[in-house]
Amino acid sequence: MIETSRFIFGKGQDAPDTRFEWSKPLAGRRLGQNQGISPRSRLTARLPALLAALATLVPVATQSASALDVLPDERAGRQACERRLCEMILDRKPTGPALACDMTKTWDRNKIKKGGASKSISWGFGDARCKIAFKLERAALLPALEQPKYTLAIPPQTIKCEIEGADEKVKPLTVLAAPKIKFKGGRADKVWLNVKDVKGDGMMKGLVWTVAKLADSFGIFHKDTVREINRFVHEKCEAEFGATAAKPTKPTSKGKPKT
Repeated sequence: MIETSRFIFGKGQDAPDTRFEWSKPLAGRRLGQNQGISPRSRLTARLPALLAALATLVPVATQSASALDVLPDERAGRQACERRLCEMILDRKPTGPALACDMTKTWDRNKIKKGGASKSISWGFGDARCKIAFKLERAALLPALEQPKYTLAIPPQTIKCEIEGADEKVKPLTVLAAPKIKFKGGRADKVWLNVKDVKGDGMMKGLVWTVAKLADSFGIFHKDTVREINRFVHEKCEAEFGATAAKPTKPTSKGKPKT
């Protein structure tokens, strides 16, 4: 899931172990116009760090200049992936198939703008849709839930997107990222997007690098991302797929005698 952009960060390196807070918002600056981080957006070091976000890495699209509609099977694909991931988390079986999911998500431009506005980031494009073929070995995941301290290094994932530009033309964007999540006591504690490469339109490419920098170095999405990861792992999986989850009721067959 994920928006991103970046700058001068050492690729593949951890963000510094410090959290920052905006002393002045980035409001009024449209990310999508290839701008850097304004000196006026001074950052004041504050609390020990959480950093970065594993949020949706870039909205994506695949249709023409008109608004991008949500595809019929998008939700079902994401739910199937959630189920398989939750089964791995709940069963804790050391052997078995890897998690392999093909997922797609479409974003309406207004929802993207609303989400960006909450972080003082302005979205200068239109609708978007992203696709990812996600794969993760259970041997990499399970120690995160069982060891006192563990860093889950997700192998590089390719996110293929198309985004409706300001000129109403849909343009491709490809992002390569290898997110990292540090766990303590089975709970996510820190997250890095760890963007490795971006290919696409210059303005969109600049947006991805810029937001990735804000995420990994200044933690603008970090708190929300860590909370959502822990909620999914420790609450949603059990509630929806665990032993106490409500079982779907079987539809009754009308007109057939009971045997």
